[in-house]
Amino acid sequence: MIKKLRIQLICVNMVIVAIMLSLLIGMLVYFLRRSVERQQFTTLHRIANGMITAADVDEKRGGRQNPLHFIVEFDDGGKLRGYGESSYDLEDEDFLRELYRQAGAADESNGVLLDYNLRFARAETERGPRFVFADMSFERAASRRMIEIAIPLGLVFFGIMYWVSVLLASWTVRPVERAWRLQKQFIADASHELKTPLSVIVSNAELLQQPGYDEAQRRQFNDNILVMTNQMRHLVDSMLLLARVDSMQGKEGRVDLDFSAMVEDCILPFEPLFFERGLTFESDIEPNLHVHGNEQALRRCVDILLDNAQKHSEPGTVRLRLHRLGRNAELSISNPSPPFDRQACEEIFRRFYRRDEARTYSGDYGLGLPIAKGIVERHGGRLSCEWENGEICFTATLPIYISDGESTKNCRFLRKQREKR
Repeated sequence: MIKKLRIQLICVNMVIVAIMLSLLIGMLVYFLRRSVERQQFTTLHRIANGMITAADVDEKRGGRQNPLHFIVEFDDGGKLRGYGESSYDLEDEDFLRELYRQAGAADESNGVLLDYNLRFARAETERGPRFVFADMSFERAASRRMIEIAIPLGLVFFGIMYWVSVLLASWTVRPVERAWRLQKQFIADASHELKTPLSVIVSNAELLQQPGYDEAQRRQFNDNILVMTNQMRHLVDSMLLLARVDSMQGKEGRVDLDFSAMVEDCILPFEPLFFERGLTFESDIEPNLHVHGNEQALRRCVDILLDNAQKHSEPGTVRLRLHRLGRNAELSISNPSPPFDRQACEEIFRRFYRRDEARTYSGDYGLGLPIAKGIVERHGGRLSCEWENGEICFTATLPIYISDGESTKNCRFLRKQREKR
């Protein structure tokens, strides 16, 4: 699928490039020819009205390497004559009369005789119309040469754009490829996680159907089934929550939330858990920090971070700190931990990631932190992980909700800061 998408993007890009290139060359040729045509008609009218002579124009432009001009008119004796520079036979009276007739039949004072490849302009004199003709051979030859040059250059540009399109297509589909890979990995991991409890449930159900087991053993089989069923329910609930977080859009269900008070409420049920595990818990919460968010989702996020700290902390002190940092509320929860390198701190947010595979059987499926990260990001924030000095710290940054009055004050403050800089 990714390969087909990449090919489609390249094809679309190249079709657009081909259309734009054709339009560019066509417009270049068209406007150049229109410019030459306007200039030529202006010159022909000036010659026809006696403002300049055809010989002066031809001499100035290099003789036969440029359009040649000749004049056809009646002389004082009433004889039609032609004079000037031309590749045509100007002594041929029949030829001159045909030119005079076709040019005189035109409604405009200038025009083109395609049969003779000539452009003309007319001026009225005492002896009748005077026609000045210019050979268009050089102009058409120049247009052909320009097209002959433009086509190879266009092909070279087309080839360059092809390779650029290949690179851009690879860069464009990279997020799609990563999402596709993560989705396949997620399905494989979910299947693996469901396989173990299903196998236990099936095995114990089959043992229940076999004779020869006493009541205590059958009760144990039922307990095993119940434990695995609860684990599966927990896993399915986590997967459904993760799907809801992924589909969370817009500002539906979001309110002005006192984030400081909410975090204090979330701490209360965890304090006994920290005490039971022999951990010291410290909190430093700045009051009246408000965010615009979904209270249920943000509560779940804080619960996940606190639960992660109490489950995977080494003996020592767990610290929670909430304070304002610029226009953001920064919540950090740290606990003693074995060393985590930078890669491990990034992978810890990967779905079904477990540093200790033995945690599978404790009901920890590695979905909590991805859910928390998704909730924070859907609220326009960022959740990061960092290990330093024997402690791992999870930091959630959320935009502070600013009322109209406070927003005005902040705007004034930021304006003053810019003026100082």
